[in-house]
Amino acid sequence: MSTPRIWLNGHLLPADEARIAPTDRGLLLADGLFETLLAKQGRIIRLDQHISRLLEGAAILRIPPPFDAETLRAAAHDTLEANGLADAERASLRITLTRGVAGRGLAVPPAPSPTVMVTASATPAPARSVSVVTSSVQKLATSPASALKTLNYTDNVMARLEADAAGADEALMRSADGGIACATIGNIFAVVDGVLMTPPDDGAIRAGITRGDVMTLARDTGLSVSEGPLSIDMLTRAEEVFLTNSLWGICPVTSINGSSVEVGPVTKKLAQALDEAWARDVA
Repeated sequence: MSTPRIWLNGHLLPADEARIAPTDRGLLLADGLFETLLAKQGRIIRLDQHISRLLEGAAILRIPPPFDAETLRAAAHDTLEANGLADAERASLRITLTRGVAGRGLAVPPAPSPTVMVTASATPAPARSVSVVTSSVQKLATSPASALKTLNYTDNVMARLEADAAGADEALMRSADGGIACATIGNIFAVVDGVLMTPPDDGAIRAGITRGDVMTLARDTGLSVSEGPLSIDMLTRAEEVFLTNSLWGICPVTSINGSSVEVGPVTKKLAQALDEAWARDVA
C-alpha cells in the first residue's frame, strides 16, 4: 500500500515526511478549526459551503487564512487525486486550519503564520442505524466555541466515553435547560406529533451543513419543521429520530437509552431526498 499524501501549507507530501511544529497552537491550545467532507467518485459534497464555513470561523477567531477559497478547493481535489481516491465510491477529507507556531502562553502572536493541512482517506458506508444514550455533558450557548467547528473536542470526547461505557454507538449532549442539544458528531432531528423538530441554532450547537440541507428538503416536501427546544420527554415519545452529519447524511436512531425507536417514513423519505440532492452536487 502506498504512503498516504498530505497537502500541507501548499505542498503535497508523503504523510511520513509531513511535519507540524511542536509549538503549533493547534497542537498546544486547540487554537484552530476543521471541516470534514464526503467525496463520492470525485464529487466533494458541499465543498463550497464547507470552505465558506471554515473561512467564516477563521474570521471570528481572527486567524488570517493563508490561502483563498479557490486554493483550498483545488487542494481538496488534489489531495483526493494524490491518494488514489478520485474515483472512490466514498472518501473523507479533512481541512484543518490552526493559528500556527507561536511562543508560550495564550497571547495571540501579532503576525501569525497559520498552518493548513488537507488529508484524505477511504471511508466505509455509514451504519444503517445507531443506538444513543443521553449524556451528562452540556453544550452551552455562552461558550464562543460551541457554534464553531474548533479543534477543541473535549466535551464531545467525554460524552462519547459515556456512550462507550453504556454500550451505545453515540451520545446526545445536553442543552443548558437539560434538554437535548446535539450528538457528539452531528445534529439531531425528531418527529414529534408529526412535526420534524430540531434544537435551535442558538449558539449552543454547530448548525451543520447537512442539517441545513435536511431542513430545506423537509420544507420542500411539505413537512412541518420546528426549530425549538427538544426535551428528554419529547425525545422519548418521538415517532422517529435521526442524526445528521457530512459523512453519514441521515442515520436513523433505533435505540435511545435502551428503548427501541422505529425507522419511519419521514426518515426514509428525507434520506432519499438528501441522496438525490447530493447526487446533483458536482463540486
